[in-house]
Amino acid sequence: MNTLSRAKALFAVYFIASIDNIGFCMVFVLFPPLLLNPQYGFLSQAPSLVAKLVAMGALYAAFPIGQFIGAPVIGELADRFGRKKLFLSTISGTIFGYLFTGFTLDLKSVIFVFIARFLTGLFSGNQGLCNASIADLSPNEKERARNYGILTVVWGVSFPIALLLGGVFSDPAVSRHFSPSIPFYIAGLFTILNLLTVLFFFPETFDRIEKRAHFDLFKGIHNIKAAVKMNSTRKFFLLILVWTLGWGYSVTWYGAYSIHRFDVSQKFLTLGLLIQGIFWTLGGTVVNPILLKRMSLLPIARLSYLVTTLLLIVAALMPTFLTFIIFYSLAAVTGALSLSSTFNLISISSPAAAQGKAMGMTQSVNALGFFLVPIFGALTGAISMYTFYPIAALFLGIGYAILKKP
Repeated sequence: MNTLSRAKALFAVYFIASIDNIGFCMVFVLFPPLLLNPQYGFLSQAPSLVAKLVAMGALYAAFPIGQFIGAPVIGELADRFGRKKLFLSTISGTIFGYLFTGFTLDLKSVIFVFIARFLTGLFSGNQGLCNASIADLSPNEKERARNYGILTVVWGVSFPIALLLGGVFSDPAVSRHFSPSIPFYIAGLFTILNLLTVLFFFPETFDRIEKRAHFDLFKGIHNIKAAVKMNSTRKFFLLILVWTLGWGYSVTWYGAYSIHRFDVSQKFLTLGLLIQGIFWTLGGTVVNPILLKRMSLLPIARLSYLVTTLLLIVAALMPTFLTFIIFYSLAAVTGALSLSSTFNLISISSPAAAQGKAMGMTQSVNALGFFLVPIFGALTGAISMYTFYPIAALFLGIGYAILKKP
């Protein structure tokens, strides 16, 4: 593939990743007010805080449950039929998922929203496909590290857009025409652009077709078992799990924590995550390239996990929303570095002919983490919401310990 074709393919991958991230992340500012603020009338009765947290945890968990089932199957099929065909299939399913979620929110039913989010997650194997495609399009380790760094930047740039979409267009206080369903309808329309991007910009990047692939609903479980058994990548799969548990804890429960502890409005809730998203982007665009010129991958990964751990501990101790956001945003800089480094460590430790399978396994582990975060969060939040950020720091500290071990 020549340079121009490779650039066009990477553009398509990054565009797909950005739109997917928008649809996934906007719930972090949408669901907490929806379930904790009575003005939305989403819960017909007045349940306890514990019941609200359980309902919120269930809605957060629905997407990764579907992803856990669907992503590894999609990853294997991508090694069998190629990236492009699977992109077209998964994007089509994701469009349906977003539109259906918007419809169920209009019905104000937790059960139907859960089903809709599950179906959306079932088709959301695009993260694994994007990671595998980046590996296909990276001729050497330095290029791969740079391209994964750009991917974290793309997520950082799309993160504020997701927050504005979820925080503003869902708020009837901004306009009487806005409601919680509107962001999902918009996300569905944006995802249609993904189809066009794949059709016109994305050539097939995989030429080592695996002849045997089969549909297995329990592939996610089998992937977890396989990840545990693979000596060369085992600790890196464990690393992506603790990263997801740590950073996932901090993002997933940010809204409930901020509303409960600091009593912030949806406007300031959104603003706080916008600032965090800007710092995340700086981590990928500025800090990551500087460090890659001066350090090798493993020391960067160790440093990023250690600093993120310390900053989350400090953030948990802050007495005001402003000081909390300052340190949480600083943690986002190294959080971005730790994620891109982890993806790269998994990729370079996996065979070239099985990048789709490896990234499918990565997404299985990632989905497992995002499934566990809402469950653990609902349980620990019922005891005290002050535990959220110390627990997040603990998991990322475990990540640092994993990297220190020979």
